[in-house]
Amino acid sequence: MKRQCAITVVVLLSSAMFLMGVCAAGNPVTKPFKAQWSGTDYAVGPCVDPVTNLPGALILNLGKGVATITGESEFFSVSCNTFTSETTAVNSGWMIVTAADGDKLHITIEGTLNLATGEWTEEETTVGGTGRFKNATGFAESGGNIITSNGLDLFPFGTSAIKPELLAAPTYWVGKTDGYLTY
Repeated sequence: MKRQCAITVVVLLSSAMFLMGVCAAGNPVTKPFKAQWSGTDYAVGPCVDPVTNLPGALILNLGKGVATITGESEFFSVSCNTFTSETTAVNSGWMIVTAADGDKLHITIEGTLNLATGEWTEEETTVGGTGRFKNATGFAESGGNIITSNGLDLFPFGTSAIKPELLAAPTYWVGKTDGYLTY
C-alpha cells in the first residue's frame, strides 16, 4: 500500500512539473536587448532599394559582438544602400543574428549613414527566428561609426570570412544596440 501511494505521489508530482513546464513555455517574456558590435561592410554589386525604389549598392555586412540575450554572437546582413543626398545614404534589408547556442534571430533593418561624419543609425525589427527565437518579436535601435582602422577586432572569437569581388574597399564599423526582445 505504501508503495502504491509513493508511486501515485511521484506520478502526480511528475505530471504537475510537466504541466508547469508546458505552461511556462507558452508564455513569452519580454527582455531588454543590449549589445556591442563590430564588423565589416562589403559592397558587392548594384541593387534597387525596395523601400525607396532608388538604385544603390548591395552591401554584405559581417559582424560579431556580445549581447544580453544572445551572448557572443555573429551576424550577417544584406541591404541595399542608396544615396539620397551628397551626405546621406539610407539602407534597408535583412539580418540574421546567430546566438552563442546556435539559435537565430531574423531581423528587418532600415538605416541612415551620414557620409560626412561616418555616423550611422539603424532601426531593427525582429520577425522570428529558430530555436527559442522561433516566434520572437522585438524592436531595437543601433548606432555607431565607420572607423578607419583596417579590420579592428573588438571581440576575441572567430567569425566566418568571405572575400567577394568588391565595388569598393571594405569599410569597418563599431556600434551599440538598445531595444527589447519578446520570445
